[in-house]
Amino acid sequence: MIIKHIKDESNAMEIDKYVNNGKHVFVLVYMIGCGPCNATRPEWSKLESSLKDQYANKDDVVIIDVDQTLMPYVKSIGSVEGFPTMKYIANKGTTIEAYEDSGVKNKDRSIDSFINWIESKITHNVSTNKTSSTQHLVNRLKSANKRSHNKRSHMKGGKTKRHWSRKYKKSINCRRPKGFSQKQYCKYGRNK
Repeated sequence: MIIKHIKDESNAMEIDKYVNNGKHVFVLVYMIGCGPCNATRPEWSKLESSLKDQYANKDDVVIIDVDQTLMPYVKSIGSVEGFPTMKYIANKGTTIEAYEDSGVKNKDRSIDSFINWIESKITHNVSTNKTSSTQHLVNRLKSANKRSHNKRSHMKGGKTKRHWSRKYKKSINCRRPKGFSQKQYCKYGRNK
């Protein structure tokens, strides 16, 4: 696996060389000062440490990050319409796929989603790395879904009608309700 951080024009031309040599090239094009880019780049940089053991001997996988100001020196990436842009380039430039158009189900721009994307392109094997295994991802999504469901039922704008105590409900003065929730309770929820 080859990792490159492109900083100048001469290094930018290396991208085309990797593509022309038939390597699997994964490129992150970022813009300095871009908020989404600043959030994505740290996750992208984790790829080196996460994949180095599995793909140490696989020299046909290239992971690159490049500043958008160097794009005039790169011909093989195609159009870049927004930032950050992540692309997979293979088959000597005849296959170009944007990360957003890939078959990865969870495109949250996390290290796990990047690993799943890369592995879906270079092999059909599922990673054995604990943080990127399919089962780990499924378990993480299930627990996140449970947490968000619990938050919705308990934290929805403070106290919800369903969770108010009987004493609290009786204490609400519908002639002078305090706040939106009490107004809504008086308008729709109170048994008259």
